[in-house]
Amino acid sequence: MANTAIMTDSIACLPPDMAREYGIEVVPASTITIAGKTYLEGVTITAKECYDFIKKDPDSFITAAIQPGFLVEAFRKAAQNSPNILHITLSSAMSAGFQTANLAAEMLRKEDPRIDIRVVDSKTVGGAQALIVLAVAKEARNGANPDDLVALAQKARQRTGGIMFLDTLRFIYRTGRMSKTKARLISMLNIKPINRITDDGTAELVEKVRKRSEGYKKIVEIIRKDAGEEPLHFIVSHADAPDLAETMADHLKKEFSCLSMRLTDYSPVMGYGAGPGALFIGYQPAL
Repeated sequence: MANTAIMTDSIACLPPDMAREYGIEVVPASTITIAGKTYLEGVTITAKECYDFIKKDPDSFITAAIQPGFLVEAFRKAAQNSPNILHITLSSAMSAGFQTANLAAEMLRKEDPRIDIRVVDSKTVGGAQALIVLAVAKEARNGANPDDLVALAQKARQRTGGIMFLDTLRFIYRTGRMSKTKARLISMLNIKPINRITDDGTAELVEKVRKRSEGYKKIVEIIRKDAGEEPLHFIVSHADAPDLAETMADHLKKEFSCLSMRLTDYSPVMGYGAGPGALFIGYQPAL
């Protein structure tokens, strides 16, 4: 049994069976309001249900960050099993989740100084975040202490890559970065951007293609340039596009020595702006 409780947020898109296997507590990163009813991401509504709602009425889909009080309760519950807690958040460059978790941790420390809560910024999202969490959880199960687990999380963060492949720019207006009209006009160019997660946790455009088949090849090239010939763990997350995720996985399995390959839903909080068909590829060598 782990001496340190491992936690992460729903943006990691961690497959539920893996979370159960390694005793990882996943907390929602956001509340989701659809047609006036509010849900907890990954708790009271599934990704598939969210994507189905988005198809029907996208403009009624509203997200809001989880408040510190919710995380205090989650930390308090985890502390019942272990006074040592390590919470790995999505990139602080993309969300206030890291700051919120630190605030909640400080609130609980004041309440009970015996509780040791460490909060680590994964500086990534999706399957890349999940791979970092899994690496740490495996060592926690082997009895590693909190200091060693934090060091491992930082090492894993440096060696884990993340790539996002958008099928269309039509829905980018949902992020608030451009108008709906402009997004529709740009989408007519049929540009499919490929972004990578940088070392500071932001998304950087690295390629633009017009065909999915070109995108798959470019992603293989990007990963090859970064990881060389090392065997890799992969997690491919998809925004309501399991067939596209399967195709991407087939390309990766053909081109790389795969230590593991998992497919999972992409968080609808992220997928809402990315649009249907978006893929996120997380990859990591053996640590």
